[in-house]
Amino acid sequence: MCRVITWELDNGIGAVSRARHGVAEALQQWALPDVVDDASLLTSELVTNAVQHGGEPVRVTVAVRAGSVEVAVSDSSRSLPQPREAGVTAEGGRGLALVDAVAAEWGIAAAASGKQVWFRLALDEGWPYTDGCPCSGARDATPLPSGQQVVRQTPRGIS
Repeated sequence: MCRVITWELDNGIGAVSRARHGVAEALQQWALPDVVDDASLLTSELVTNAVQHGGEPVRVTVAVRAGSVEVAVSDSSRSLPQPREAGVTAEGGRGLALVDAVAAEWGIAAAASGKQVWFRLALDEGWPYTDGCPCSGARDATPLPSGQQVVRQTPRGIS
């Protein structure tokens, strides 16, 4: 089974919190509590970067397909993020390093309307929906930057 939701955030002070809680809520609804902490943490890092360095609108997409969770954060800036080393006293610069350390995979996709930074987390083999994804060839399938396709759903309770 595959699932995906996308929602838009403003660049306001609560954007990071709303994104983190939205990802956690979606993953809990999809019976994926084991990845909530990692997905929420990495989403916070990517949304913080988008709010600080990107342009509105900021969009968050959460997708589950074929044994993995993929989260993508899009913004309207065409400037691609550059990983950097942060000194001990630096207040920033660790976000992409953290994504690289925790995610199974991650990447950056340039788009005509800006960019999308995404990460993927592997799911435990015990998750009951790892097989039988109906997404391949589906008319309402949505391609993700990683090349996977997911069937779009409407977010519930995420604002």
